[in-house]
Amino acid sequence: MIGKWFEVKVAVRRTLDDGSMKVVKEIYLVDAINFTEAETRILEELKIYGEISIVGIKYCDANELIDTHNPEDGFWYKAKLSMISVDESKGKEKKVSVNIYVRAKDFKNALNNIEQYMQNSVMDYSIVSISETAVMEIFEYKVDKEYTK
Repeated sequence: MIGKWFEVKVAVRRTLDDGSMKVVKEIYLVDAINFTEAETRILEELKIYGEISIVGIKYCDANELIDTHNPEDGFWYKAKLSMISVDESKGKEKKVSVNIYVRAKDFKNALNNIEQYMQNSVMDYSIVSISETAVMEIFEYKVDKEYTK
């Protein structure tokens, strides 16, 4: 991760099953340095859909991503993990919360993906919560001439 994660809500015109057009609001996560870059990147990523309106942009508390790159995994889940770290200078244990976004087809698959991801971790952890999000897609930072102008 280069910058910070931003949650960008956009309004986009979609064709419904009955053929009618409707403006819907969708949420995307964008890895960017600042709000301006997040806006620029989401407009570039979604330009194939025609006119896009930015409804809102806010910081997102994502610490890690687990992307399976599996087309069957159609949902993004947010998991909160509590990790135990030791403050060596004080000799005390401290709980640290970490938010992980994980792509999965269902809750059980999300849990399995998190456990596989964490199996080599040297830190003790517990999964505090897992919830399905409304995130449509996540756009990680990529070095591209379009974005660096």
